[in-house]
Amino acid sequence: MAGKNNPPVANQFKKGQSGNKKGRLRRPAEPVSTSYLFRKVASEEVEIEVQGRKMVVTRWAALVRQIQTLALNNNLSAARLLYQIRKRFPGKAAAGGKLIFVGTEADLML
Repeated sequence: MAGKNNPPVANQFKKGQSGNKKGRLRRPAEPVSTSYLFRKVASEEVEIEVQGRKMVVTRWAALVRQIQTLALNNNLSAARLLYQIRKRFPGKAAAGGKLIFVGTEADLML
């Protein structure tokens, strides 16, 4: 029975079968900016051990602590990175905190 609004029997839907096998197409996920991802990951809390005590700090704070530790152990790359971070985020040190500079003999010659 072909005709207007009557497809051939072979092309008609079978009983119990949906007409849209794949279903409605999902919208693609909204793109997320790199800065959003960085801030999201950097603000997550992690547990670290400092002088035998466990502390909960943000990933960013843990990273800066690690860079500072490496810089204090004469790692020049870490010292340069710490200097760049300090320039990028100016401000006062925490109240009661000590100010420590790491330098080499070449730095003292300047």
